[in-house]
Amino acid sequence: MPVLISGSVAYDRIMDFPGKFVDHILPDKIHKLNVSFGLEKLSVNFGGTAGNIAYSLSLLGEQPYVVSQVGTDFSSYRKWMKRQGIHTDTIRVVKTDVCPTAHIITDLDDNQIAGFHFGAMKYSAIQATVVKHKVQKLVKTKGAIGLLAAGNLDDLLQLAKLYTLKKVRYIVDPGQQLVWLTAQHLRTALAGADTLIVNDYEMDLVLKKIATTLPKLTARIPRIIVTRGSKGAYWYYGKKRLTMPVAKPKRVLDPTGAGDAYRAGVIMGMLDNWDPALTGRVAALCATYAIEQYGTQRHAFSRQQFKQRFYQTFKQQVSL
Repeated sequence: MPVLISGSVAYDRIMDFPGKFVDHILPDKIHKLNVSFGLEKLSVNFGGTAGNIAYSLSLLGEQPYVVSQVGTDFSSYRKWMKRQGIHTDTIRVVKTDVCPTAHIITDLDDNQIAGFHFGAMKYSAIQATVVKHKVQKLVKTKGAIGLLAAGNLDDLLQLAKLYTLKKVRYIVDPGQQLVWLTAQHLRTALAGADTLIVNDYEMDLVLKKIATTLPKLTARIPRIIVTRGSKGAYWYYGKKRLTMPVAKPKRVLDPTGAGDAYRAGVIMGMLDNWDPALTGRVAALCATYAIEQYGTQRHAFSRQQFKQRFYQTFKQQVSL
């Protein structure tokens, strides 16, 4: 069963600030904000929503297709993806631009200030003939699954329409793109969605943008997942709400890629038809592996290692 993950493929420039933003930003002077932070650590990593999710999914034994666009500096990232078994033939290479790049500063409270250079992400992947034909072929496969993460807007909308038309189960994961989406964009994206994944702040924003309530939205979308950081997650199935636990980390180095790793666990549950409790716990452990390493694709585990730690954490077996 093919898994198509659309979103960004980007380079992440991740920096650590050895202090707290709140100590350097004066609320009454916010309209004249002019601050500079001395940064302790800088690393350049493979990232992007689609890249991160695909990477964690590959660790779980899958070979997903990434539907995205990249620039002329994609070479090293492509080699990395291929080593992980990730399909790159649904990626458009834009020869007049560079890969998107995220610049992220994290403070001691795990607050983040980020800037994102769109680069090649300004160009739709699905409008490229080769990518379009490949995607149209893949969605005809029985059991195909799609995930719409933050990325090119046209791709988000066109893929949502295609998945709805072809009755492909798909996840909507708007993330940081949510602030730019209009009410109509959201309605189009959610029209045929199997799952919506957001954090608690994003959930409030979705409800506000489309002028609805959580009960009304849960009646329309089969599953809504609201992540709550260290407090776990709420999974809504209609009127039913399940509380999902976290997997205790050995250490917390970088929260940046936790959400994307969590999505990989959710996809595994869909592929293998796991019950919600098992799926939620696999997703939680994936996220924990991510936050224990610095960078969004620096964590690693074999399937056997994952199964052993899963049992140690939850006293439950999982088959991968």
